[in-house]
Amino acid sequence: MDVNILDRNVGITSGQREHIDRCLQFAFDRFGSHIRTIDISLTDVNGPRGGDDLQCRMKVVLQGKREIVLEGKGVSVEAIVAETADRAALAVSRRINRLRDVQGTSMSGQ
Repeated sequence: MDVNILDRNVGITSGQREHIDRCLQFAFDRFGSHIRTIDISLTDVNGPRGGDDLQCRMKVVLQGKREIVLEGKGVSVEAIVAETADRAALAVSRRINRLRDVQGTSMSGQ
């Protein structure tokens, strides 16, 4: 799983990058063979004005070139990446289960 982080005027520290890596490993490790890449774009929407001004856009590219894209907003890099990763992991799980059901290999064995 390749991870690409694009910092758009946020100023991500090395500690925050490590936190992002841990969040992604925790959220997506169980899907290892299904995920090709994860692209994260962090943008400071309001600049120095403050408020809920950080935007996280996460694109998860699955095998077979299927994509899942989610966005979130918040005030801290750590919180917004963790929340967006959790939502993305749920979406990946649903997508994989849907594909298994269509192919007749559901996890329930039916």
